[in-house]
Amino acid sequence: MWGLRSPSAPTTKHSNTAAETSLVNKPKDDYTAAEAFSLTWLMWGLRSPSAPPKQPSSPSRPSRAGRDHSADEYLAKGLFFHEDLVQVGKTLTLYFPVAASAPLGLLPRRVADAIPFSASSLPATLARLGIANDSAQAAAMEETLYMCELPQKAGEAAKFCATSLEALVEGSMAALGTRRIRPVTSGLPRSGAPKQPYTVRAVHPVDGASFVSCHDHDYPYTVYMCHNTPSTRAYMVELEGARSALAVTVAAICHADTSSWNAEHVSFRILGTKPGGAPVCHYLPYGHNLWVNMEANRSSS
Repeated sequence: MWGLRSPSAPTTKHSNTAAETSLVNKPKDDYTAAEAFSLTWLMWGLRSPSAPPKQPSSPSRPSRAGRDHSADEYLAKGLFFHEDLVQVGKTLTLYFPVAASAPLGLLPRRVADAIPFSASSLPATLARLGIANDSAQAAAMEETLYMCELPQKAGEAAKFCATSLEALVEGSMAALGTRRIRPVTSGLPRSGAPKQPYTVRAVHPVDGASFVSCHDHDYPYTVYMCHNTPSTRAYMVELEGARSALAVTVAAICHADTSSWNAEHVSFRILGTKPGGAPVCHYLPYGHNLWVNMEANRSSS
């Protein structure tokens, strides 16, 4: 109904598979759903050496701390960009991974609320869903629960995890302090697209008093981790691929105040900036969503 999992389909003026393939230069096993979840980690800055993933609570469960992060920089270079590039005629080099899909999809609240959702109740949840304690899926679930139970970071006005559409909408309304909200998503292909330069064809500022960004996490059913950060600007940006001519519209988020961010956040290395420096922008991947407070026009600051 909200269109959160099926944004408007992008258009392709023509297809040139050979040209697209030559552009990629991607690491091995690039087209995997795991990349989509990696984007969430990169945006949140949880891949820095000072904030490693939590070790598994069960000795038999695989550790996610030792997972291969060799593709992170490749992904980050196709995710983050400077705000001064959000202008008609400018060029952004972006990469859109294959969309990640939770096996059980977005559950109705009555179903989701009947399933325990906490690190302490993980064994019961695994048993209920028929997931082996020593599986990679169990490790991913523990990691998601750990992240959901982390306190909000400095600079965040609110943080919550939502396990149903109802919880997503109500949590966003509570964080924004109003019932007058609307969702914004990127129109991207589920199948992803190779990294390539995109020309900015149009820019539409998203009006609103404040925003809540919600990001997919790795779980058997859809789980969003949402946060409300001040000093943020949002845009809908129409793009056209320089070689494949893939036409997409992305929701772009620009964080104007990064003074409280971890200095090791990967975006600073990619963009050559530092905490408190130039704004850090990123696009919203497929299925992620932005909730807009429509109570007042967004300030220009």
